Amino acid sequence: MGAYRGGTNTFAIVGLSSKPLHVYGKPTYECEWIPFSSPKPIITMGYKIIPDIWGYDHVYTAVVVNCTFNHTIINGDNNGGKLVLYASTSGAGDTNFNLTDRIEVLQEAPNTLDVSLFVSEPKYDYFYCGSPLYGDLSPQRVREWITYHVWLFGPRSHFVIYDAGGVHEEVLEVLKPWMELGFVTLQDIRDQERFDGYLHNQFMVVNDCLHRYKFMAKWMFFFDVDEYIYVPPNNTIKTVVDSLSKYDQFIFNMMPMNNKICLYEDYGKTCRYIYSCLDSEYYLFILFESGKT
Repeated sequence: MGAYRGGTNTFAIVGLSSKPLHVYGKPTYECEWIPFSSPKPIITMGYKIIPDIWGYDHVYTAVVVNCTFNHTIINGDNNGGKLVLYASTSGAGDTNFNLTDRIEVLQEAPNTLDVSLFVSEPKYDYFYCGSPLYGDLSPQRVREWITYHVWLFGPRSHFVIYDAGGVHEEVLEVLKPWMELGFVTLQDIRDQERFDGYLHNQFMVVNDCLHRYKFMAKWMFFFDVDEYIYVPPNNTIKTVVDSLSKYDQFIFNMMPMNNKICLYEDYGKTCRYIYSCLDSEYYLFILFESGKT
């Protein structure tokens, strides 16, 4: 799906691969940086990460390949170059057969690398990475959700929405004002729907968002549009995350909300409900101050 810098000498490549190959075989990855200013490439082995540790994925599974070139600053002269990934089956079921694909995953034009990005104060305080949106979503509920969370996270926040077919015309009209105000970025991933992965390739989507935007914010949040962050009384989102500042990550306590918030009396007037609402489960994520219950 994409390749992103993780620093001066490291990259993350996010994509899909055959699940049977990774379950029953031992595919390998090699990373090559080809400088535009030198004929001599730099090579390192890629480290594979499979986000789906539970085995949920279907025919395809998400793969993150880390390419770290030890003791080397990549493109340090800022003359540009390209990153090439060699993905090999390494025999899999047939140890006498090996197939290698050469994939150009990233290209940096001359004078475009800004290393200050890795050490500068982030642009945003809070950054939302959404799961893929699909199905017949209610524009009214999307409007309610985005309005509430922009209010909760405040002016230094941003939301990335991945459209897997759920951002139909009416939902797009809801999102457009927020896009124009700079709060929302819409990523079109409809073409990737032809690859059968768990929940419309959710593992790939959230990892793409993480590696693409991780230098943009102090905190990144991962939850769905049928879920709401709730901060207890006498707290703000800032006081809660400030109390957790010594941690790299934290998880939420989750509480089901009343399914009666779905107004079924209007069912004959509109069929647009978020799926999980019809499935009788809205979720409320509750943040607690560190050390309290």
